[in-house]
Amino acid sequence: MKNHNEIINMKKNILLLLMSLLFFIAADAQAQERCAEDSCCYEDSCCVKEKNFCAKILGGANFLQNNVIGDNKSTYETGYIIAGSLGYCWRYGLRLEGEYAFRKNAIGRIHFFGEGSSRHGHFQTSSYMANLLWDLPLSSWGCAFWNMQPFIGAGIGYDLQQMHSSNSRIVFNQKWNHFSWQLMAGLAYPIFCNTEVTLEYKFHQGGCHFYNHSLGVGLVYKFSFLR
Repeated sequence: MKNHNEIINMKKNILLLLMSLLFFIAADAQAQERCAEDSCCYEDSCCVKEKNFCAKILGGANFLQNNVIGDNKSTYETGYIIAGSLGYCWRYGLRLEGEYAFRKNAIGRIHFFGEGSSRHGHFQTSSYMANLLWDLPLSSWGCAFWNMQPFIGAGIGYDLQQMHSSNSRIVFNQKWNHFSWQLMAGLAYPIFCNTEVTLEYKFHQGGCHFYNHSLGVGLVYKFSFLR
């Protein structure tokens, strides 16, 4: 029953991500029409300069490091991450964004404080982060690679974490709330006038014992409230 509910929740998250993707694609199609009317294109950068705000969605794989808390030893299967953010783009390639991310990993094996072990359960995290990113100015350094834009960043925030597991003798439920931080790096590639696809890596630490490594693909849409 629990596995069935987990599958349903995962399908809901994937459906939400796909709906968001369709929204951004439709919005970008309208933006392209406006750009065409203004004889504006990405290479000319006139559209991009006016787009101070940006929205991003991201999905991918999450790898949670094995950990030891007292006598409790846990290993984890490959999980997933779904994230969304809203940000503001300054000059010099700096971006400030607020991000929400959900990570979930099934438990490979957990050893309970001398009470046996289990392969059933999961660990999940909801993260609320403030990130600062920097688009590296390769063109001003005399090098560029096929319009790809590398970026790096760091963030701080707060994690809400939950672990659930059980065997025939014990049920383990635990929740943690922790300060968290993360480091990011990635590549962005323009696909439309004001839309980019990104490949991103995130290293995220939530609390003292939980280390996440995420690799995902994102879609960034740049816009402006005023024209």
